Amino acid sequence: MSAARSVMTGWSAAVIAAGLMCCPAGLCAQQRTAYVTNQGSETVSVVDLTAWKVTAEIKVTGKPAGVARSLTAKRVYVTAPEAQDVAVIDSDTHTIVRRIAVGGGPLGIAAHPSNGLIYVADWYSTRLTVVDPEAGAIAGNVEVGKSPSGVAVTPDGRLVLTADRESNSVSFVDTATLKRVAQIGVGQRPFGITISADGLLAYTANVGSDDVSVIDVAARSVVATLPVGRRPYAIALAPGRAFVSDQYGGTVTVLDTLTRLK
Repeated sequence: MSAARSVMTGWSAAVIAAGLMCCPAGLCAQQRTAYVTNQGSETVSVVDLTAWKVTAEIKVTGKPAGVARSLTAKRVYVTAPEAQDVAVIDSDTHTIVRRIAVGGGPLGIAAHPSNGLIYVADWYSTRLTVVDPEAGAIAGNVEVGKSPSGVAVTPDGRLVLTADRESNSVSFVDTATLKRVAQIGVGQRPFGITISADGLLAYTANVGSDDVSVIDVAARSVVATLPVGRRPYAIALAPGRAFVSDQYGGTVTVLDTLTRLK
């Protein structure tokens, strides 16, 4: 296993969590580039993962939080809660193409793997907003739980899952009908949500109960609850491992996703 690397940008721990939550590993361009939101400086850092350095800083006003990458276009999407919009960034030129007003408190964001749509969680309500970023228009809204934060799309594009923080739940939304088809209880104050590459399992970082809920996506049920460090906000997955950011603990908990043990 190679040694870990670090790159200095202007991020805070909470913003790292948001970036991991909304775009697992935040990677694009054959996983050679990462995008990191920096709320303090109101920028997005472009990180070259080959050279391990920041190559550009993109100004995004409105306290940028969530970040997601398009799989169908050269676009990166960033939520700006204080501006109540989503910035659409060209990943070649690192410039903002447009800003799309969505209202409320846009936080978590995820991109559909094939239809070009993006899904934005409104932290201040019970709403998941569906956005057509190329048209710059809202395509629909879905009622989910209270204060949705993390958003993730299954690899087949059939479902969107939201971590509903104030409802202690996860909502399942059918992308074809834009209807919530299930809601299940998880740990306390779920914030980040991540889906495995095979689409079989989802993981929520539960800030209030200091644990991770492991969800069987097909069965729509929690199959394990794993204790982690203090105030976990986000989960990133690698083959056989889950990495959980424990914000108040100043640690990262590493879970074995095969045995579900630390």
